[in-house]
Amino acid sequence: PAAAPASPLSDPVAVLTLTWLTGMALLLLYSVISLLRLRRRLVGAVRLEDNIYLADYIPSPFVMGLFRPKIYLPSTLTETERGYILRHEQYHLRRRDHVVKLLSFLALCVHWFNPLVWLGFKLMEQDMEMSCDEAALWALGTEKQKDYSRTLLALGTGRRGYGPALAFGMPAAKKRILHVLNL
Repeated sequence: PAAAPASPLSDPVAVLTLTWLTGMALLLLYSVISLLRLRRRLVGAVRLEDNIYLADYIPSPFVMGLFRPKIYLPSTLTETERGYILRHEQYHLRRRDHVVKLLSFLALCVHWFNPLVWLGFKLMEQDMEMSCDEAALWALGTEKQKDYSRTLLALGTGRRGYGPALAFGMPAAKKRILHVLNL
């Protein structure tokens, strides 16, 4: 009699490949769902000027879009805070951080199983934020450090009903504020 065909799950390479593909697909699916939820929050965003929009239901500012990126700011920011944050976000655009971050995220999706890639992605995000903080402060002048730091603190702690920050939470905000004050 002929031997029964072996189950694909008995092959360790097939199991690992299936696990890797499943992990990658789940991470991409989670990202697409998160993006769709975020886009829903942006319905009703008001154009302030050029590519800058004010939105009511976002906790922190961010850049979104690949080919025609837009800057979204919480509508609850004061005029002074808006100036600081807008300068910071414009540095992200000039340096094409949104493109670098997307490419890095795609690399993370492929290597989702490697904790060093996750760590590298997180550190890259922190470096991007601190670099833009430095550039914004350099343009604003060091006398604005305290005000800029207060703005970071307000966004990082969820003051004025922001809720949890999209871009950074308290640990990252604390690190950025200390970095800004030590410039």
